[in-house]
Amino acid sequence: MTAQPPRIWVLLGSRVGDNNQLLALAEALGLPFETRTMSYRRRWIRYLRLFPDRPFLLDHRSRRTIGPPWPDLVIGIGRRSVAVARWIRRKNRGKTRIVRLGNPRADPKLFDLVLTTPQYPVPPADNVVVLPLSMGRHRARPQALPGEAHWLESAPRPHLLLALGGVTRFWTLAGDVVADSAVRLAERAGAAGGSLIVVGSPRTAPETLDAVKTRLSGRPNVLTDPPVRFPVLLADADESFVTADSVSMISEAVMIGKPVGLVPVQLDEEGRQELGRAQGFSSDFRDLRRFWADLEERGLVGTVDEPKCEAVEDPVEIAVAAVRRLLSDGVE
Repeated sequence: MTAQPPRIWVLLGSRVGDNNQLLALAEALGLPFETRTMSYRRRWIRYLRLFPDRPFLLDHRSRRTIGPPWPDLVIGIGRRSVAVARWIRRKNRGKTRIVRLGNPRADPKLFDLVLTTPQYPVPPADNVVVLPLSMGRHRARPQALPGEAHWLESAPRPHLLLALGGVTRFWTLAGDVVADSAVRLAERAGAAGGSLIVVGSPRTAPETLDAVKTRLSGRPNVLTDPPVRFPVLLADADESFVTADSVSMISEAVMIGKPVGLVPVQLDEEGRQELGRAQGFSSDFRDLRRFWADLEERGLVGTVDEPKCEAVEDPVEIAVAAVRRLLSDGVE
């Protein structure tokens, strides 16, 4: 008799980036899985503190989606769905395995596997796997549509891509710093007879993009607002330069296998208070400096003036191998 595949639940949330990481792992496992979308009460953090292994932080609609038959494996990310995963395991009499992504902000011993990345202060443990990059859902290089291909072909090579992120906790993009980097890249592209392509993201503040466009105004080799999807731009670029605030964009650029340079970002007031005074890296907060240092040590990224690239193992493949080991160790 053929063994039944394990029942797998993926606990989705409201953040697209987090959900993409969860789905990247679930899809790459090659096993059937179900999703449950978690929505939380306004005061969810209070319920989490009071009931760390109960689902009381969920709103009523989400709680109604959680019930038997219980999963053999539940995959979630971050902090809020930790209580839900632990409650599912309790209801299943301890039979459900728990895989957590990111930073669960709880003792790793509470889970069967934690898949994290260097910016998070997750303590080392036998069940903790530190991935070199964040997981991306779309790993195959995309094919350019005819209009996209024509636009890219019309721009002289080499193509230097400047990808702008935005404000994230503790860090901010200074418009003058980003604009200075853009000018240096435009000069490099011009000296090589090529093009600088500038693209923003949903997080990019209009004033940041405006500052860059103003400084680059009148340069014939600069192209802004490209009518091309971002994954296509990344795959096409001969060199990519990403503002250092965006772990996901950096990870996507590195995985292309071409030179990558980081555009520096600055600590904001909260960052100076919480991170700036720390010796070394923060042990309490997500600290992007830890991620940058790991990338630099591996030779995966360089600077605006000296981009770098090295081979790196696909984080999705590392994660899939770890989960398969877990499943082969007792999940029916």
